[in-house]
Amino acid sequence: MKSAIAGLALLRSAMAMPADCPNVTVIHKVELGAKDTWLDACLGLDKSTETTMEGCKAECNANLNCSVWQFLKKGKGDNVKEECWSGNAAHACLSRGSKSQEQKLEEELLGGERIQHGFIKDISDNTQATTGPLETIGLKNYKEATGTDAEKIARCKLACYTDSTCTVWQFGSKDGCWVEHKPSFPATSTDKESDWAKNQFVEGQNIEHTCPQYKPEDGLPWVWIITGIVLGLLALAGIIYSLQKTPKKKKTRAIKVTPKPAPQKPVYLLMPNGQIVPESSCIVAPAEMQPMIHH
Repeated sequence: MKSAIAGLALLRSAMAMPADCPNVTVIHKVELGAKDTWLDACLGLDKSTETTMEGCKAECNANLNCSVWQFLKKGKGDNVKEECWSGNAAHACLSRGSKSQEQKLEEELLGGERIQHGFIKDISDNTQATTGPLETIGLKNYKEATGTDAEKIARCKLACYTDSTCTVWQFGSKDGCWVEHKPSFPATSTDKESDWAKNQFVEGQNIEHTCPQYKPEDGLPWVWIITGIVLGLLALAGIIYSLQKTPKKKKTRAIKVTPKPAPQKPVYLLMPNGQIVPESSCIVAPAEMQPMIHH
């Protein structure tokens, strides 16, 4: 039964968080010279082959199992080396175990960050008001040596948020913070009747790590824009055309053209006296006026 619960939790986490989640949030950052800068004294990290600070950061951002990276300057004189350390099972990030170790780190530290991959979805707040005293079995004890209880609880929650394998955290009044860390410390079951639940439980939470799929920014839909402009111009042209008045046609009267008379050939007359004259030059008197010629 316990293995089945652990398997379901692991499957749920794997489905929610893809291996190439591009969403990274910086939780703490080393700022040299700044007041109250994050010390990044975390223990439990692994040495990387990266030799530059940019490479160290990029390697951690790309690795879902990396929540802390630090870049250190080791050695003196000609033996100075720059080292990259990163990992997920980080602890003692504010104390590093002792004052002497902390002071040494301050001299060596060049940069570092605590990061969170993806986003956090609240599944249930395991508080007295919601679930009552509740113990989740199988978690890892996360040691915290400094701070008030409120600061330790906030740090405990943050340790789970920045561990992509963690889906539950809880805080006890005597033994402090407990977080899930797969594959070594998976949550296996819960118990409301345990001594820890009845006498130590203070606060806890079940969460899910999510990573929305990356979507490139959509470009302007030029095809639809151009189509809309063309249709709009056609509609405007139709409206303008329909508003125009049809011009009236002017009525014109047909002009009758009288054809010119064909030229007439001149006619010549033979006068009694034997003279030949054109007909147009002769005036013929009316018959009553013409003299009677008697033979």
